[in-house]
Amino acid sequence: MQQRICMGIPSQIARLILREHRLRPITRKFLSIGRQTVYLTPSQAVALVQAELGIKSHVNADCIEIDQSTRASNERGFISDRAFYSLFCDAEYHCLDQSAYENADIVFNLCNANLPSELENSFDFIFDGSTLDNVFDPAAALRNLTRLSRVRGRLFHVDRTSRRHNVYVAFALSWFHDYYSINQFDDCQVYLAQWDDDQFTSPWDFYHFSPLWQRDGVAKFYGQDAYFYPWRHAHCVVIAEKGAQSTWNKNPIQFEYRANTPHEYIKGDFETLAHDLSKADIDDPYLNAARRFRRSERPSYLFKPCQKLHLPSNRVEYAPEITYCGSDSAIRD
Repeated sequence: MQQRICMGIPSQIARLILREHRLRPITRKFLSIGRQTVYLTPSQAVALVQAELGIKSHVNADCIEIDQSTRASNERGFISDRAFYSLFCDAEYHCLDQSAYENADIVFNLCNANLPSELENSFDFIFDGSTLDNVFDPAAALRNLTRLSRVRGRLFHVDRTSRRHNVYVAFALSWFHDYYSINQFDDCQVYLAQWDDDQFTSPWDFYHFSPLWQRDGVAKFYGQDAYFYPWRHAHCVVIAEKGAQSTWNKNPIQFEYRANTPHEYIKGDFETLAHDLSKADIDDPYLNAARRFRRSERPSYLFKPCQKLHLPSNRVEYAPEITYCGSDSAIRD
């Protein structure tokens, strides 16, 4: 069976959006990049909102808007993305796409450098549900997403990071982390999500990426992506928060090609080494950002201790940079 690609919001992602909202409410202006299929029926969505936010919903599930716009909904009775957000926040909903396809109200190609001035610094929460991996110039699109965001605005990405798919691009976890680091974002949390079989019905295993880690009492900084099991399907899930000093136009340099990155010949092989933090450059923007991001309270909000399962060692012990933080099963009838 061909694997369905996520241009939407599976229940595993819906749960993370609700937990991000619980950390800091989504308000004012919301932007969806493309209409998103929410893989929940109205009754499932209401139950999920109540469970995650601890509130009693008085919404009649029979009166909730059904998705008639996205082709993936295919008359399956799913709630619309606009209706999903309305269950828990009062943000003004907008949708941007490169055409009026699926009823987008803002038509703009994110790869176009000429962002209309009236759109800049306009949105408080932006959801990219597998858009960057389907455009030809994802770096240009990411810069525009940053420009669309207000100060203290948040960007939530769900994009492919494995090669088991048919999208244009699969991202390294560090691609996002480095961009938001060099552009001085207040926070950026990057996760690897892996699953088997169908992503809408299979459990997802989540891992937290951080280039800062400690081994044998020695703190290290290593900005490269580490190995993870490549034969499983995977997304990178990213939540970034813009700060007053944040920029959008700085380009990161991959870790192994930075001027201050240590290298050494080991047994005849030229290897890239981690920074020893006791000797690292205190003005390194990537290191300073990693330290700032590590102080974030987001990881404790997004994943609970009870979500950690006993997984096979080959799916847990990947590397110090990628640590297992929990699993999440799909909501099914």
